[in-house]
Amino acid sequence: MRLLHTLAALLLPAAASAFDCSVIDSIVDARYSADAPGAAIIIARGDSVLYERYAGLADMDTREPVSADTRFCIASISKQFTVMALLQQDARYTEPGGLLDSPVSRWFDFPQQWWAGITLRHLASHTSGVPDSRPRHDRRACVLATDEESVRYFPAVDSLRFAPGEYYDYLNPSFILLAQVVERLSGRDFVGYMHDSVFAPAGMTHTYYFDPARRGPGESHGYVPDGRGGWQEYDYGEETFFATRPDGGIYSTARDLLAWENALRDGRVASPGRVSLAYTPVVSVSASPLCDYQRYPDTWYGLGFFIDHPAGWPRKVYHTGDNGGYQAYLAKYPAEDVKIIVLEARNDRSRREFAECIDRVLGLRLSETNR
Repeated sequence: MRLLHTLAALLLPAAASAFDCSVIDSIVDARYSADAPGAAIIIARGDSVLYERYAGLADMDTREPVSADTRFCIASISKQFTVMALLQQDARYTEPGGLLDSPVSRWFDFPQQWWAGITLRHLASHTSGVPDSRPRHDRRACVLATDEESVRYFPAVDSLRFAPGEYYDYLNPSFILLAQVVERLSGRDFVGYMHDSVFAPAGMTHTYYFDPARRGPGESHGYVPDGRGGWQEYDYGEETFFATRPDGGIYSTARDLLAWENALRDGRVASPGRVSLAYTPVVSVSASPLCDYQRYPDTWYGLGFFIDHPAGWPRKVYHTGDNGGYQAYLAKYPAEDVKIIVLEARNDRSRREFAECIDRVLGLRLSETNR
């Protein structure tokens, strides 16, 4: 809390003035050092970048600094890309009832009868009721798990945690099933489809899915403190389920994610109506009795996105990402066309405190400009 109070004091001069980059610089300087794992930060409004900063190191072994070309694992932010691919297929789907409300049993031959009551919409909003009972007795198998291995447990699930649609309960493998539906409908390999139909139209030329067989150019590593004043690499080979793709396997740059946000705004990936559907609350995260991931006041989940709308603040649509030592944050105020991107190669600093400080600067300014 001491850090939050310090940062809040730094923000006070900005409350009554125009957006002040020096305020964010002070936060970044306090958060990162030149000889430790770093981050990429972009804040933009409309087509103008208000703030862009690269701090610290991308690779502790080579001492490569973070730059505009550094690729970070964006972890669960990857889910919204899978959702947009599904919405592309929904636009072409002609069966009665639509694609989102089609039952999982339409697409997969699981033995349990209750899959007929779970829809693709439930999978995309973490409301299916299916438990995450992936076996964890084999540490090596968990660390190196593939997409296929991560959904292999589904046919053995013996009961639901709740009736579909009743609660929010975060379930990563749901999005692997959605990716398999995209493959079936498109007739293409998921990774190839995403490159050609999602990344390319958005202008994301530095974005790809993690491949353990080869390291991409500019690829960073994620780190955690080693307890001895140094850093321990903590990504593929060290962390559980790191390599699964539709739910968390994208590597990207901050500039590519800004391009993504502008592409969503401009309808270049999916129609504005379908994008708006993804931003529409489906279930209350705040009221969930089962899952505490991002369970904060005034928080909902749509289709691949969290939505916050506290009283007195503009509506924020965002997602977080956590994978190994990486943590990521991609947020927007759609009505004000403001985007916030924070990609970090370390997870030992509070993401929420940083996001709240940025929101305070932007939120107060947004309120002033909309009076």
